[in-house]
Amino acid sequence: MKQKSIYFYIAVLAVFLGICSPFLFTYGMFFDGVTYAAIAKNMALGKGTFWMPHYTETLYSAFYEQPPFALWIQSIFFRIFGTSILVERFYSVLCIILTGFLMVKIWKEITSETETAWFPLLLFVCFPIITWTATNNMLENTMTVFICSSVFFYLKGVRKKKCHFTVLGGLSLFLGVFCKGIVAFFPWTIPFWIWLFSKKISFRQVMMDTFILVMCTLLPIILLYISSKEANLFFDTYLSSQLFSSVTGLRETAESRLFIIKSLLSNSIIPFVLITGLYIVQLIKKKTKPMKEQINNSLLFFSLSLCGILPIMLSLKQSGYYIVPAYPFLAIAFALPFQPFVKGLMEKINSSSKSFLVFKIISYFLLISVFLFSFSQKGKIGRDKKELQLVFECGKYIPENTTISIDDETYITWKLHAYFARYKNISLDSDNSQLFYLHNQNLPFSHLHDEYIHLIEIDNFVLLKKKEIIQENL
Repeated sequence: MKQKSIYFYIAVLAVFLGICSPFLFTYGMFFDGVTYAAIAKNMALGKGTFWMPHYTETLYSAFYEQPPFALWIQSIFFRIFGTSILVERFYSVLCIILTGFLMVKIWKEITSETETAWFPLLLFVCFPIITWTATNNMLENTMTVFICSSVFFYLKGVRKKKCHFTVLGGLSLFLGVFCKGIVAFFPWTIPFWIWLFSKKISFRQVMMDTFILVMCTLLPIILLYISSKEANLFFDTYLSSQLFSSVTGLRETAESRLFIIKSLLSNSIIPFVLITGLYIVQLIKKKTKPMKEQINNSLLFFSLSLCGILPIMLSLKQSGYYIVPAYPFLAIAFALPFQPFVKGLMEKINSSSKSFLVFKIISYFLLISVFLFSFSQKGKIGRDKKELQLVFECGKYIPENTTISIDDETYITWKLHAYFARYKNISLDSDNSQLFYLHNQNLPFSHLHDEYIHLIEIDNFVLLKKKEIIQENL
């Protein structure tokens, strides 16, 4: 069984990387991911600190919009591997692979085997939002690793009846909170769900374990807050500018509180089709049905995943990737009822048969093909082609670590800030006092043209430089 399962894992990895492959080595990402990469890169280069990350000279010179831990971890990768775009891609994909590894460990805690753990992994990578976050460097990727670590440690502690694993679970949640905030709290509920659905622990232990999880999550934050002035400033600013404004609706990104549910349903279509097909096959074959234990564990993980989804509805600040940490548990919940059937099918596979040999060859072939295709895309622009061409062309004339002027209307094109900061270390300023001026020719130009010389035109933009400075240089 173990030898057979290896090739199923390889096939799942090929599926995951295959979906990601068009974007793994190309330029362009969702601007949040580019922003985080720029901040992590700056931190690696000595611009900004752990408690005061730095974005650009003109936008979030002190970046308090998100907790700093995930940015700090990524900055280590930039220190080691340099500033190539492959760094954030590799880091982001690695986080999803680590999440998959932890899902296998959690599956083993539940089922006492790993031979069928490839099935929840397949469902997991078939949620479109997972491969999207993997290729867009979202903070949720890092947070999900720590949340899965927390659940694994707690389940291990329940099985071995060792309290120190619960402590490790709480500390993992502390690190998860330090990646993306209070959305990491939802595993606090797992002792209750275990008591409700499996009865493996008493209600008294539920109260004790929940207390330990909560204290081990919050106590390090409290100690940092009262012992460090920098941490104190960060927490105060983050809570007021980000958390409270999001909860009170000052940062609205969705028209309805049901947006997150719609996102969940749309992302669940492919996994639902897969398990529906498997259920039909199971009915036709009249084979192994799930036992009560599998059903109860499925309900346990489904309830846990809902705890990571439904609280998002409290705020109108919603995006589909906010609930990425819930998807590993949702995939496990979907897969658990089919574990006996999948295991039975695998036991019947003849590992020396020609059909299985073909499957092994196809698995390796797909994995190799994915890597070859990904490398063939290296250096290409995957999205935001106009913006990136503008950045690269301007970078030929503007020295790094320069601030340039830009039109007021163009200033709020946030992806331009992200791309200029990430790839060229250039900051954008709506003040017209800078040496270089990037003007959108679709907008009126309020300054005298004879003050500037045209350097280059890119699409509907023109890059200008002040004449008197040029003459002085000459």
